[in-house]
Amino acid sequence: MIIEFEIQGKVKAKQSFKIGKNGFKYTPADVKEYANWVRLCFINKYPNWNIEQFKNKPLEVIIDAFVSTPKSFSNKKTEQALKGEIRPLTKPDADNIAKNIDDALNGIAYPDDKQITCLQVNKVYSMIDTVRVTISDELTNIKG
Repeated sequence: MIIEFEIQGKVKAKQSFKIGKNGFKYTPADVKEYANWVRLCFINKYPNWNIEQFKNKPLEVIIDAFVSTPKSFSNKKTEQALKGEIRPLTKPDADNIAKNIDDALNGIAYPDDKQITCLQVNKVYSMIDTVRVTISDELTNIKG
């Protein structure tokens, strides 16, 4: 089974916890808000989703993060970026993108993110900021 959904807007990476003035650890509000947005986007696409469909199965997750081209790019560089000839070498890091999305979907799209045995994150330029997430129990990228 393969499911896919989109998260509109600029991707937000998982950040390390912060320590407040009182010495307590906390997760920044924007990170929590993005995780909630990820969940909402999934639930809107799959309102009747039953996570039991992925219970005890190894999963493959593909995250395509589409990043808008910088305004500072020339027309030529923008064209190259949109053709995929130039890839974003900027933050957020691919692994932190995955961590935030995988954690947000834990218990909603799948029972536990430990089931993810194959993970691919692609950062590419686009006209608009959006993220496409594909989750599969078919493990197409596994080589034996």
